Amino acid sequence: MTLLATPLSGRLDLTNLAMLYLAGLVGVAYHFGGGPASLSAVLNVAAFDFFFVPPRFTFAVVDAQYLVTFAVMLAVGLVIGQLTARLRSEAQVAVGREQRAQGLFELTRELSGALTADQVARHGELAVRRHFGGDALVLITNLQDGLLAPDLAPAGFEAGVACWCCANAQPAGLTTAIAAAPGWHYLPLQAPMRVRGVLAMRPAHARTLDLPEQRQHLDTLARQVAIALERVHYVDVAQKTQVQMESEGLRNTLLAAISHDLRTPLTALIGLADQLTHAQPPLREQQAETAQALADQARALNAIFTKLLDMARLQSGTIALRLQWASIEELIGTTLRSLQHRLAATRVKVELAPNLPLVEVDATLLERVLANLLENAVQYGAPPIEVSARALDGALEIEVRDHGTGLPLTQSGGEQRLFEKFTRGQHESATLGVGLGLAICKAVVEAHQGSIEASAAPGGGARFTVRLPRRASPPLPL
Repeated sequence: MTLLATPLSGRLDLTNLAMLYLAGLVGVAYHFGGGPASLSAVLNVAAFDFFFVPPRFTFAVVDAQYLVTFAVMLAVGLVIGQLTARLRSEAQVAVGREQRAQGLFELTRELSGALTADQVARHGELAVRRHFGGDALVLITNLQDGLLAPDLAPAGFEAGVACWCCANAQPAGLTTAIAAAPGWHYLPLQAPMRVRGVLAMRPAHARTLDLPEQRQHLDTLARQVAIALERVHYVDVAQKTQVQMESEGLRNTLLAAISHDLRTPLTALIGLADQLTHAQPPLREQQAETAQALADQARALNAIFTKLLDMARLQSGTIALRLQWASIEELIGTTLRSLQHRLAATRVKVELAPNLPLVEVDATLLERVLANLLENAVQYGAPPIEVSARALDGALEIEVRDHGTGLPLTQSGGEQRLFEKFTRGQHESATLGVGLGLAICKAVVEAHQGSIEASAAPGGGARFTVRLPRRASPPLPL
């Protein structure tokens, strides 16, 4: 500005020359900020005094009025410089906010169309690279909440730090006190329910994350990615659940239809086999054994279809409990009489505590439970079979145990898996059955608000315990 004002010193007043310096100050403040603008204001006053105020080329001031000019010029220059620098800074902040808002909008739009976790991870990595530069990785957790390692890890990336970040739900790496050396920053993808992964990034400029607005923007990006991962997860869970429910309904309908349609010919087959057994004149010994084996196999097959039909009805929810007060002694006796054909060659020992209270149950369904437990003991256990019952505080406990080889599933909750549908202790077994008896028992007992469990009996064998809730029995009529 001094070089520009020198040829104009004889043509313009000193006041106008001072205005030129102020105009230059505005340009300095706009392009370089507040610090250079303040320095420029001081240099403006010194140059104006030295080159243009008489006596020229000296800092001596003859007229005291110029001191006021210098003070006003310095004050106005400092104010204009600071205001211009602040305006420039605010404009830059506004542009940065607009860029961050635009980036978030683009990321949200991309994540809304993502259908898989891999797509969400890819969009998250691109968004971080667009804004911060450098490298970025989005690591996703598996079903066991373990972090999946990347196929190709960039230089400096540490999988151990990422796993620590995921397990502890805390940031690590750059700008933190944990593993800050390699230049990578690890941020947990914290969703509303749990941590869904880790965002690992190495920004193009390491000091970028020192700015609060940049850290906040990174946290916002990570939160958007985490929410999208959780949404995709629950969409997948909902789809699998829907498919499972539809498959379950179709299977129950199919089983009910098959078992219902086949029970009539099976009943006729059992009747015909019994007629052959008691035919006159009597059959020869070999023919009688064949007829008896035919009847036994038909009864076993009929029992299987009965269980299929019971399971289908229980799963459909169409069976309502017909609760009535019943004696557990009578229920056990009725069940044993109904199974006398199956239990003819098996010793059954019944031990009932004296003065057992009445229980409010659906007698028909509870007899089905006892029958299934006894049939299981006959098929998979060894005699003697023990049936016991006793009263507890607020519950009635029924126990059926055998003296066989015990439970085949004994690890990782195997005892409870026995109560799942179509689950057998041995998948390849010569024993007839489809693995529905215990599932029916569990469904019936839980419908009565009770519980059933399997355990290894002391001294060998399997033990099944049924606990039914009880309340005070009604008064007996006099």
